[in-house]
Amino acid sequence: MTSLQTVMLKTLLRLHVKRSRLSGPRLVAHLRARMNLPVPSPLPRGIRARPARVGGVDGVWLTPRAPALTLLYLHGGAFIGGRLATYHHFCGLLARRLNARLFLADYRLAPEHPYPAASDDCLAVYRALLAECQAEGQALVVAGDSAGGNLTLGTLLRARDEELPMPACAIALSPGVDATASLPSLAANSDADAMLSRAMIEAAIALYVGDADPTHPYVSPGRGDFRGLPPLLVTVSEDECLRDDAYCVLARGRAAAVPVELLARPDMPHVWPIFTQFLPEARADLSRLVHFVQRHHAGWLAEQGGNDPRPHAAVSAVAR
Repeated sequence: MTSLQTVMLKTLLRLHVKRSRLSGPRLVAHLRARMNLPVPSPLPRGIRARPARVGGVDGVWLTPRAPALTLLYLHGGAFIGGRLATYHHFCGLLARRLNARLFLADYRLAPEHPYPAASDDCLAVYRALLAECQAEGQALVVAGDSAGGNLTLGTLLRARDEELPMPACAIALSPGVDATASLPSLAANSDADAMLSRAMIEAAIALYVGDADPTHPYVSPGRGDFRGLPPLLVTVSEDECLRDDAYCVLARGRAAAVPVELLARPDMPHVWPIFTQFLPEARADLSRLVHFVQRHHAGWLAEQGGNDPRPHAAVSAVAR
């Protein structure tokens, strides 16, 4: 049963974020105004925040005392907004529970910087963190939500094509993976989605893609070949516009024999796991994210010793 907190959050999102008739500069102004509100997002106890520059890209390190893992997090915001401080609580919890140093990358935003600016920034950070992890014998994990989920999968495809080592695993929360705006749930769930509408997504995509080919796998990772990608965990609400994007990732994983776990819930807002301050469902599902990374981190460590105990089932789908 959906919690009262979730019902209240969905109502607030519908009133203050969701719009059906905004595009271009008006949409940019609206989303940036909503995303830049100073909503408290306190760092969990034991986590320190430090501004930094990695691979030529600004961001913030969230670190525990003695991290044993590195996590790159790519924030959401429809490619046109997003405030790093909003993620301090959720990402701080991930850092603390995983004993990981976590880098929140402040990649360039559209429309001032359309594709491939954000994609280039994310790959640059990935390269730099990978080099550090290799030097320190530490595993790397990549995660992101919404537009950041797109950039997570796109970064993996670009890294694989450039023959860079893959991370231990990756997480995509409600990723948008098809910039052609042709998946059925975009229209079918436009009314049901509490945060986004078809019009908002189509307008944001146009601002981000610019003159690029929307069918290219680096722009639309759901159209890519997933062979060689690491184990993936994908979350999605059955009621959101991007529902079919998550199932597209599941299908691509199945076709490429890549382990994919899907966590799908009904009646939840877009990217609900990030709302750990407010939603009991988010706090419960945070454990799922943590256990997924822990399991594959253990597998990565075992691989370094020549023994890989990771599960080899192509796909594990979980619906709750």
